[in-house]
Amino acid sequence: MAAGASRSPNEALEYLNANGACVEYDAAFLEAGFAEALMLHLLEELEFDSEEDSRMRQPFTGRMVAIPRRQAGYGDPGTAYAFSGGEVAARPWSPTLAEVRALLRERIGFESNYVLVNHYRDGGDCMGWHSDDERDLGEAPRILSLSLGACRDFQFRRRGEAARDFETITLPLASGSLLTLRHPTNANWKHQLPRRGGKRPTRVGGRLNLTWRQIHR
Repeated sequence: MAAGASRSPNEALEYLNANGACVEYDAAFLEAGFAEALMLHLLEELEFDSEEDSRMRQPFTGRMVAIPRRQAGYGDPGTAYAFSGGEVAARPWSPTLAEVRALLRERIGFESNYVLVNHYRDGGDCMGWHSDDERDLGEAPRILSLSLGACRDFQFRRRGEAARDFETITLPLASGSLLTLRHPTNANWKHQLPRRGGKRPTRVGGRLNLTWRQIHR
């Protein structure tokens, strides 16, 4: 499977959307200074789950292991996000998250009832290959991913037996950017946030990622 790291962001989007995806990327959804201030404010305001409550089922072995990042869920009463054998129940909306939720509603008309917050403390924190295709997201999910902090690579690879015929696409996600994944992206493609920094992952700064969803239960 060829790597697509040499493609520009526009070329990466064109390739994905010509091959069974529906992806949009706004590199400057939030102004840089505002994005930086928002991240610092959220890190002070939010409460993250403990390591014991942040576990997922390991592929092949089936063992429950700690995830390599911090996470928390916020949303409407009774909402939760279940994946890989774990579940992240929603805490009540924090004041700042409620404001960002309203901003997404006003600017792009997206009504979210849940946000999963992932804190990547340095380049050693990551997320492996997966697709957001859980039943609770509905038949045609729309997922918004807001990035704050260090720029990290976000990669796509094709699902299924035909994967070898497609490139692995790398899209750097800048601070303040908004990535939107619409159906059928998750039906045809997997994605990941790989480790960065090699033997010196602490050289890579911290990052917050907020994935806004509509949970159906």
